[in-house]
Amino acid sequence: MKDEFQVNAGAPVPEPPSMFGITDGPWSHLLERLHLVRHGRVHSRPAVLWSIALTWVPLLVLSLVEGVAWSGSLQVPFLRDFLPYGQFLLAVPALIVAEAVIGSRLARAAAGLRRSEVLSPGDGPALDALLHRAASVWGGRTVNGLILLLTLGATVLSLFEVREWLTGGWQYVDDRTTLPGWWYLFVSLPVMRFLALRWLWRLLVWAWVLWRTARLDLQPRPVHPDRAGGLAFLGEAQVAFGWLVFACGVQLSCLVADRVFFEEATLLDFRAYLFAFVLIALVVLLLPLMAFLPKLSEARFDTLLFLSGRGFEGSGALDGRLRSHPDADLPATEVSGLADYGALFENARLMRPIPLEWRHIGVLVLAAVVPFVPLVFVAMPAQQVLRTLAQLLL
Repeated sequence: MKDEFQVNAGAPVPEPPSMFGITDGPWSHLLERLHLVRHGRVHSRPAVLWSIALTWVPLLVLSLVEGVAWSGSLQVPFLRDFLPYGQFLLAVPALIVAEAVIGSRLARAAAGLRRSEVLSPGDGPALDALLHRAASVWGGRTVNGLILLLTLGATVLSLFEVREWLTGGWQYVDDRTTLPGWWYLFVSLPVMRFLALRWLWRLLVWAWVLWRTARLDLQPRPVHPDRAGGLAFLGEAQVAFGWLVFACGVQLSCLVADRVFFEEATLLDFRAYLFAFVLIALVVLLLPLMAFLPKLSEARFDTLLFLSGRGFEGSGALDGRLRSHPDADLPATEVSGLADYGALFENARLMRPIPLEWRHIGVLVLAAVVPFVPLVFVAMPAQQVLRTLAQLLL
């Protein structure tokens, strides 16, 4: 069966600066005129300011007009609701910044694959076709149109369960939806949903790129100093998706904060959710790299087998020479060569079966946990936090 992304091998491949960026078209030209896009990449600062002006500022203004911004009669007035702060002042800006950070990182990783000798020369056209198709479906008009339809569909479904999706009194008062509530439903929330769905699609596209690349005729070098067969840059690129983990973590932490402050829940009630969130984030982001495990493991075994045999011969010859001439000076060239040979063997022995380091895992875990740190200090008195830390350390 032909792959749904298959294209002609002779198709031109976008250059690294434009690969995995904003595709050319009327929409990109409009964004350029608004100074939101430069050279195929999102200009983060004005884009973030525009997103806040579109999603959060109108909620504040309408809440003041409706009298639900800070009202003692409401259980959750707008200015006390954690979720809008997290969604539109942190999560949405993080998803926008990710447009520049992740796209640039993946483009450079793709360029590295094209230049790397880890790929056999005969598979160069296949990789070019793969990258061309991935870049074309990264964010074209068809893809954005389908994501927009999904976003509109989710908005329509929200209308049928309006009481369930509303999180605070500022959105629904006296059996009617307030003006900020309508803006939240029809403008602010769809913006966040659109960005989130688009990044979910892009994550799938990049996972497909890694999976198809792992099926090519790779020739990893276990003696490579990066101890990943020459593919360590793929793990570095994958860490950039930590921006998405952070955006999701912010929203989850704000939901927990609302439950703690307005529904008398405790932080300990949600420890399983935090653990599950971190675990799911790691699995989703690191699973695509597992596609390289078979070939890297096989290359490592073959190289260790070869180096062990040659090392046995070389070390045996040097040992025999030294024993037969115990008073002779050490042969500097042979000793140095054996030391270099030992370094190669050590690189091969320590080669990781997937292009991933513990440092990468730590960065992703940190991106998932950081949004919950302020919640600990907000939900618990600082004195109690310090006392708990002291008890753990002493």
